Amino acid sequence: MNVYLDWAATSVPDPDICRKVSECSTEFYGNPSSQHQEGQKASRVLEESRERCARALGVKASEIIFTSGGTESNNMVLLSFLRKPSRGTVILSPIEHPAILEPAEVLREAGYRIKFIKPEPDGIITVQTLEKALTEDTRLVTVMAVNNETGAIQPVSQLADAVHRYAAEHGRKIHFHCDAVQGTGKVPIDFSDSNIHSFSISGHKLRGPRGIGILVLKNQIQCVVQGGHQESGIRPGTENTPAIFGMSLALEQAMTNLDRNISQAHTLMDGLISRLSQDQAYTIIPQSRPEHPEKYSPYIISLAAVPVPGEIMARVLDDSGFCVGTGSACSNRKKSLSKTLEAMKVPEETSFSRIRVSIGYTTLQEDLESFMEALDRQSRIMLKTYRK
Repeated sequence: MNVYLDWAATSVPDPDICRKVSECSTEFYGNPSSQHQEGQKASRVLEESRERCARALGVKASEIIFTSGGTESNNMVLLSFLRKPSRGTVILSPIEHPAILEPAEVLREAGYRIKFIKPEPDGIITVQTLEKALTEDTRLVTVMAVNNETGAIQPVSQLADAVHRYAAEHGRKIHFHCDAVQGTGKVPIDFSDSNIHSFSISGHKLRGPRGIGILVLKNQIQCVVQGGHQESGIRPGTENTPAIFGMSLALEQAMTNLDRNISQAHTLMDGLISRLSQDQAYTIIPQSRPEHPEKYSPYIISLAAVPVPGEIMARVLDDSGFCVGTGSACSNRKKSLSKTLEAMKVPEETSFSRIRVSIGYTTLQEDLESFMEALDRQSRIMLKTYRK
């Protein structure tokens, strides 16, 4: 048996999309920037894919910038501030993905002040917390749509509105960026919201190809990387036409089936949470989640069987045929602790024991039933050892 429950890391590729990408790579092999007929064929596929992505997201085609993925999209926005003539404050949450946290450190080294806004114990950033953090020298605010560890859905539209109000009152320009990698195609997001100036999206989270992503860009930024005119000069370099085509198909499919997929995911996740809640051996993170399922993505959940180390539990489950995620491949307690869970004030022993279960479009009820049987079996064995 092999049950894949790590969709938050990467999705199971869609075989039909893979086939079409392969066909595209051999049929439309020209450089989209070339003027000859093969180049123009590829250019048409590229622009048709851009239009398809724009329709799926409800934005303008001119706002679609193709990148290599969510990490590059995030870096493009944050590092563009290196070209600003004056420094200021960047506001972000400590629960962001490293693709946000690490370029933010580059900005700190370049003279920007980095200010963290902490989430509530439920993992949610509140408007009130953000409003208190805003200052007249704030240049950038970045908050993710869905947390990749807990599934907490952030109120990004309300947060962006608060930034917009503050900027208007003080005559300032503040860029609001959203890492939407875990949210796109999984929870409703208003990509047309004019107060959210940029979004990052990754194709491999949607059953599309790896190494392809989108930066939805509503406000112009100054590109750090130079070397070509492609993608409106924002992302120079020859476009990966087949991967772009594949991503457009995956995105269109995910957005078209969004409501149905969310309903199915809720049915599966609600059943899993109900089962976990009945057994005192397991701690759901955050513990308030069963009472407020609407605050979380139905595709991601973190849980712990304290004091069993999460890394050990993940390895044992893998040996039983179940692929789940954990915070770190390192067994050292301090290095294994999640910054996200620390910010939420989750106890250290719970964080150390955490595993992440993430489902996807092809996950079945019997998959989760088999998983719970394996988890119960292994937990009983390991809890006897670790509680001695």
